[in-house]
Amino acid sequence: MNNTYIDDRIESMLISKIANYRLNIRHEFRNRHKAKWPELKYKTILGDIRDLKVWLRMAELVDESKYRMPIKSLEPYTVYKAKELSK
Repeated sequence: MNNTYIDDRIESMLISKIANYRLNIRHEFRNRHKAKWPELKYKTILGDIRDLKVWLRMAELVDESKYRMPIKSLEPYTVYKAKELSK
């Protein structure tokens, strides 16, 4: 395996995780009042939000190490692509 394959796999995994968490949070927010135990649903949503923040930060770190720029980029490509997929 060469490095470009591994880099592409990392990027695709980041995109899929971020898109998955965004869609999951959206779905859970829609159905949060229909649950039998709303407190448990609330904790699940908070956990998903926390995990999404972690994946977004990982995308920033990967993008920063991949493209070393003197100015900070506005949004990593992986985050942009995940937003496009989860619209």
